[in-house]
Amino acid sequence: MRLVLDASVAVAAARPGEPSHGAARGRVSRVLRGADEIIVPALFSVEVGAALARAGEPLPAVRAYVDALVAVATAVVPLGPRAAARACETAMRWQLRAADAVYVSIAAREGIPLCTLDREVARRGAGACRVIAP
Repeated sequence: MRLVLDASVAVAAARPGEPSHGAARGRVSRVLRGADEIIVPALFSVEVGAALARAGEPLPAVRAYVDALVAVATAVVPLGPRAAARACETAMRWQLRAADAVYVSIAAREGIPLCTLDREVARRGAGACRVIAP
């Protein structure tokens, strides 16, 4: 399956104490095996790295995990002026937070699902793109 992977899934997959760890870990395993193709925004690595580091995960492990996910991504979408304009429109139309709008706008533009654990993104973003759980 080809999808946009939200940082929430990557973070939950790396943290056994997270409520959706099992499902998220399963999805990330499929991504790392090549069974699923992912597209992520450039800010994906910042979000995942920051969340895991703030939670106290060891930095070498965080770097290796983030690097592995980015390495298998089919595309890492930069946030240039056009992408920023699309994300801004998406944020305003669907009342999304800025980073969430970037993920939703990429999924909408690519015509592929957004895989997220964020309930608010799932609810609000569903008008713009297909949203799936891990």
